[in-house]
Amino acid sequence: MGIPLSISSDLDLELEDIIGQCVAILGIRGSGKSNTAGVIFEELLRSNYPLSIIDIDGEYFGLKEKYEVLVVGRGEGVEIEVDETCAEEIAQISMEKNVPVVVDLSGFLSDERTAFLQEYLSALWNLAGKLRHPYIIGIEEAHEFIPQGVKTELKELIARVALRGRKRGLGAIVISQRSAKVDKDVLSQAGMLFLHRVVHEVDMRVYSELLPWRKAETKEIITALSTGECVYLNGDNVIPIYVRERETFHAGFTPSLEVVVTPELKQVSQAIIEAIEHAKQGKGKKTRIDQLEEALAHLESEAMKKDETIARLEGIARTLGYIKVEVPQPSYPDVQNISKAIVHSVEHPGVASGRSPAPSRAVGTMAKKMVPPAAPVGVIDIEPSTAPTEPDDPIVLPDAVIRHIERIAKRVSRKSILHRRILSFVVGHAPLAYSVDQIAAWTNCARGVIDNDPPRDFLEMGLLARERRSGKMHYHSNLKEYVAREFGPFQPDLGISDLHRIMRHLQARLVLLGEEQ
Repeated sequence: MGIPLSISSDLDLELEDIIGQCVAILGIRGSGKSNTAGVIFEELLRSNYPLSIIDIDGEYFGLKEKYEVLVVGRGEGVEIEVDETCAEEIAQISMEKNVPVVVDLSGFLSDERTAFLQEYLSALWNLAGKLRHPYIIGIEEAHEFIPQGVKTELKELIARVALRGRKRGLGAIVISQRSAKVDKDVLSQAGMLFLHRVVHEVDMRVYSELLPWRKAETKEIITALSTGECVYLNGDNVIPIYVRERETFHAGFTPSLEVVVTPELKQVSQAIIEAIEHAKQGKGKKTRIDQLEEALAHLESEAMKKDETIARLEGIARTLGYIKVEVPQPSYPDVQNISKAIVHSVEHPGVASGRSPAPSRAVGTMAKKMVPPAAPVGVIDIEPSTAPTEPDDPIVLPDAVIRHIERIAKRVSRKSILHRRILSFVVGHAPLAYSVDQIAAWTNCARGVIDNDPPRDFLEMGLLARERRSGKMHYHSNLKEYVAREFGPFQPDLGISDLHRIMRHLQARLVLLGEEQ
């Protein structure tokens, strides 16, 4: 039996469940978000779990009321003031000697804060690769460090810890009051989420993407949450919980007329403080060997990122029907050419580059003959998928049924071209389910565009369905159920075979609507 974590009486959670996890705690100010983070940190400290907390507002020095925590940086509760020159030594002491650290950044300027975090998190990443033991990093106001749609070195570093730190024993707890401003890739990979109350529509939209409920139901449940209440999400486990109050002093409490006295705080070993002071004083210019080692580590990191890019592209290729990927060594594949191959295969399936497709359509027949082109050496061979076809004989159905099919097609045609492309691709490739990344590749759309503007109308109509698999949202066709529901009133005049013919006919119409501008 594992070590239980006393976070909520409504939740059975053990320490082992959190090792290497990316945890997200979201909610507006006053919703209990910071209290939830503090409770989790208390439970980790009680279990002697090594950690660092990136504290932007100086709220976490109160943990010293019960636990020996080293508070460094610049702020009210800081034991020793530091800058980026000794960030590496602090990281080493924390990870090698199992010393919990709160990095108080409240007194740093923006550039100083960025410089310190880059040094500190890089050191933790490199040490984790050598030591390979559990360690977790908490990041308050995460939207300031990993913003959606903005690319910085610090963001890439934090995202690397959150998304790929598990192999090194690293976990991350990202805390934010603005979920819509946090990088979507990080949120989508979070294996454990505590969702407190939000009020902004854009934040509610993010919750709708994360939770397996309809938008109206999500809004109703989330807006009804009281302070301390949240929705706990972990895979298929979705439950409302109430998080207990912190046992230690909460420096980030909402001010009131009551007198608040800062309690007596525990101190870390004097030897640790002296070691950091010594590092501050003895920090000299790096030797040539140190510089070369840093350069080598940087090159290894860049090579690793390129290898991961190749692996990701090959994975997408295999999933979407690529049968061969030849990558000449030692150079890396041209990502731009791969993207062009994907776009070309969507716009002109089965047609060699440089030729115009010759569409052949009939009123009752839409069979397309596609012959794969011969691919030159070093180029990706693409095996074309089979387009949906109707029976060779024209459909003979009652006029009322035909009119209803036309009404559905007309309703779909009024939607945006992005949503029609998504519908066309997913319905045309039924019954397989596809992730947002795969749909984006095939429809030549940015992943962020689909995340921010999913095909809600088609989901509400029931033409599409979506579900979360392995931390990613997947879409699949729901056309069979849709036809059974929409054309059910025409039975018993329509038989099972008629419904099947209607489904094939409607499938072909929807695929064509995705090709129209």
